[in-house]
Amino acid sequence: MVTSYNEGRKIIDILLTYLSVEDSISMMEDVWKDVGKCTDNQSLEETVVLFKKLLEAEWEYSLPTQDDTLFQVIKS
Repeated sequence: MVTSYNEGRKIIDILLTYLSVEDSISMMEDVWKDVGKCTDNQSLEETVVLFKKLLEAEWEYSLPTQDDTLFQVIKS
């Protein structure tokens, strides 16, 4: 059975308590390369993809927006 979105979100929230978004993404890329791409377990593959997508969304959310960047340049 594939991990649900809510379960995945909880797992990622716990992971981000201990690791930065960047380190978590790097770890999940390794998990994908070493496990997700070569497994015969479809549920595991889909769960790793879910985790990867959730982390990538978290990373994009944490990036400064263009407006924030512009404000920082103007403020400097």
